[in-house]
Amino acid sequence: MVALAGLLSPASFRRRGWIARVTAAAAATVLVGGAAVAVSSTPAAAATVDTSAWYVLVNRNSGKALDVYNLATNDGARITQWTRNNGNQQQWQFVDSGGGFYRLKSRLSGKVLDVSGVSTADGAAVVQWSDVNGTNQQFQLADSAGGYVRLLARHSSKAVEVQGASTADGANIVQYADWGGNNQQWQLVRVDGGGPTTPPPGGGTSGCGKAAGITSGTHTITSSGKSRSFILRVPANYQQNNQYRLVFGFHWWGGTAVDVDTGQTVDRNTWSYYGLQRLANNSTIFVAPQGIGNGWANSGGEDVTFVDDMLSRIEGALCVNTRQRYSIGFSYGGAMSFSLACSRPNIFRAVVVQSSPGTLSGCSGGTQPVAYMGVHGIGDNIASGRSLRDRFVTNNGCTPQSPREPSAGSLTHVVTTYAGCRSGYPVVWAAFDGGHIAAPQDGAGGDSGPRTWVPAAAWSFITQFQ
Repeated sequence: MVALAGLLSPASFRRRGWIARVTAAAAATVLVGGAAVAVSSTPAAAATVDTSAWYVLVNRNSGKALDVYNLATNDGARITQWTRNNGNQQQWQFVDSGGGFYRLKSRLSGKVLDVSGVSTADGAAVVQWSDVNGTNQQFQLADSAGGYVRLLARHSSKAVEVQGASTADGANIVQYADWGGNNQQWQLVRVDGGGPTTPPPGGGTSGCGKAAGITSGTHTITSSGKSRSFILRVPANYQQNNQYRLVFGFHWWGGTAVDVDTGQTVDRNTWSYYGLQRLANNSTIFVAPQGIGNGWANSGGEDVTFVDDMLSRIEGALCVNTRQRYSIGFSYGGAMSFSLACSRPNIFRAVVVQSSPGTLSGCSGGTQPVAYMGVHGIGDNIASGRSLRDRFVTNNGCTPQSPREPSAGSLTHVVTTYAGCRSGYPVVWAAFDGGHIAAPQDGAGGDSGPRTWVPAAAWSFITQFQ
């Protein structure tokens, strides 16, 4: 292996962009077969509200969640939709106002949904505000088909909707005449505990239910205007209706996709995809991307975009479980896996970061929980590994600690599972007596494909998630 040194982190941080407001074209009636049909606003029977529970409200049109923009806690902060992550800014409690009306209280701020300025106009902004139990803060739940509900403001009788039927993250939430559009319909998903709790629900990708549209081997796509390649390994007994686990294996600096795919730098028989392919026994789809210049500088986010483009290609052609995407990498590849944990927390269920020298591939975002396993040698600038780990100790709500690590010369390893983490978001720290190596073994120095303990530990970590 080639040790990675002398590289600077290109980390950049992005905040949610402002989405321009668009006037929704809607009416209080719906045309069906040329006839105008009034939309019913009878109280909801489909949604049974537990006023002691917390809910995520998922929009029928976009699949995104009602969200306090940018984690704001001030009066007047705008309400948007955002990709669901079950964060406190997406959790709401129904507070009974009597007469079948409720106030929706944010778990993040303690403030409630509010039609700004007590407006009765179409397009009036929905914000958060201190709870005064005003009629512009009270909403009735009206039934729509399929178990969805509409939220009707007491003062205006208008519905809470995603403006302009947008599907973008950050799109505004407004009130509009109740016409029953999908952008006015919300599913109430109960969450328990101190949120985030359980991961967002998953399902099969568009490749499910049809013959495989891509085969094992090397593939080339265009991403960010560049020709990029990856190696794909599809299970030999692939079944089109089985939702498969998907694992990305990122190579180290100077390594290649072929090195990851074959395991040739350690042991061809045992170390393909960091030793995981052998353990998977045809249960998992594996991907080995090729970095630009044999690295993962992620300039301008181009390597994260490459991952997005690979996912689009693979998941459109194969049946992938969207709650079972993982990333593993060593050294620079570990930095790339860490970058994905930061920037794609709603895409990747868990990451395994081996011996990353730091945030070399950036950390755009980096505030949401992701199941995290760090592996690092005590003789390999272990402070860097601890720093990366501790970001997700915080994000995942774990109890901070200084986990035990092996002593120099012991040729052993110690694995610690943090306590207090949010349900479904564990943090595991595996420290070993050694340097910058990817396949450490107990009782001897250097890499060993057959004897390394890392693949079994990583596989156990990954396969705990369903």
